[in-house]
Amino acid sequence: MAEAPTPQPFLDWYGIFAGSTSIDDGEVWYQGIPAGVRLAVQPASKSEVFIRAETPWEQGGLTPQIAVYADDVIKLWYITRGEGDGQPSYIAYAESDDGFTWRRPEVNLTEFEGSTANNLLFDYKEFELQSVFFDPSAAPESRYKGMGRSAITYLNGEVVTVTRDRKWEIRHEMEAAGLTPEERAEAFYSEGLLRGATSPDGVHWKFLDEPLLNVGRTGLDSHNIAAYDSDTGTYAGYLRGHQDRRRVVRRTEGKEFANWSPTRPVFALDPQDPLSDDIYASAYCRSPGSGRHLMFPAIYHRERGDIDLQLATSRDGLLWSRPERVPILSREPEGYGMLFAFPEIVPLDDETWGLMFIGQFDLHDWNDRFDPGRKPAWRWATWKRDRLVALEAEVEGRVIVVERECAGTELQINYQTRREGGWIKVELVEPPTSPAKPIQAFPGFSFEEADPLSGDELARTVTWNGKSDLSSLRGRKVAVRLHMSRAKLFSTSL
Repeated sequence: MAEAPTPQPFLDWYGIFAGSTSIDDGEVWYQGIPAGVRLAVQPASKSEVFIRAETPWEQGGLTPQIAVYADDVIKLWYITRGEGDGQPSYIAYAESDDGFTWRRPEVNLTEFEGSTANNLLFDYKEFELQSVFFDPSAAPESRYKGMGRSAITYLNGEVVTVTRDRKWEIRHEMEAAGLTPEERAEAFYSEGLLRGATSPDGVHWKFLDEPLLNVGRTGLDSHNIAAYDSDTGTYAGYLRGHQDRRRVVRRTEGKEFANWSPTRPVFALDPQDPLSDDIYASAYCRSPGSGRHLMFPAIYHRERGDIDLQLATSRDGLLWSRPERVPILSREPEGYGMLFAFPEIVPLDDETWGLMFIGQFDLHDWNDRFDPGRKPAWRWATWKRDRLVALEAEVEGRVIVVERECAGTELQINYQTRREGGWIKVELVEPPTSPAKPIQAFPGFSFEEADPLSGDELARTVTWNGKSDLSSLRGRKVAVRLHMSRAKLFSTSL
């Protein structure tokens, strides 16, 4: 059986024919100009809380860091600690088939209250794990890779180990001694390090001696994400950075899981965004359906102090755009002050995708809370498969999806129409040409022969006079022309 074509989601305008015009005998006519459609971000639903403290070593706090779908299960790595002041934090591991019922395997690696019968992997101070990914190109002993952060602190040219509180004390002492800001910065500073780790199973880890990258005197606060790009055979990290007192997402990369390149900005807010908005964590991941590069950036509204989530997309991980500048996950009705997403997107069942998020009741940089008695909640933001963004015709629209090589099986679409008269008709046509000339439908696949589609389906096979076989078009470049009314189209598979 032939492999099913990869779904092509509508996440940006690339792939949509922009149209052209022509003048013939003094008359202007149009070739495939899109009309009546827009890209519409699809707000996520929120699940119930998906994980709670159950064991003694989780009673002091439980903070998920990364979820990965591999080996047919959802794998979760999280920070946890026992109840009481001064308790150490650990990295723990759990597995689930559905994202709600979790198995905490006894890995016998780290002692807690005199026993290793637990799911604790290592002390968080030993390796501040923030990101895990599956590496299909690696040898079996290192097919899981992790990235953490650390820092080297210098005081008057000497490497020192100091607590967070002691750092502030040193800064205040220097200020009281009359040192200028430049003198203080030269005498007391830290250099951020990205550290790497490898594992055969995500449980037994080997920490690399040499850092993946020294980012110098730039911070690594917030959530830093690492990934393997199978398209280019490149390892990459997405980190928070700064540009002229504005936050940005910066990227580092390398052909090996070592010696990564200097960072460069790849995503930031721009003049089309409100002037007082800024960006926090990136929540970078790949789409499980199409493999597209995604971010769920936390947008920090400085004037109000709250944070919500938007969607950014990319074809190569370098050039990013946003379909709409609206929240993809709402802070209401719960009244959250801040939302942060934690990748990856994982399948919760055959139809549903889930992305971990935490809803907090704090307002950033404010002392007040909306509701001081409520603790943060860990939930899934959920969508139906491939339904992050819709190509939407609110009334009636026409558009051409640019040509792709036809696999010669069937055309399937992921779509939804309104009950009140919504429909979609599909035509298979010759690719648009330059200079412009009338676009011709392939025989047997015209609008006149197309069967109208209505309803709500994740994978509907398109038919023309009841027939769906595309074997006559196998290997040919085929464009898809759409006529839609009161409809949303999420992806096509040709």
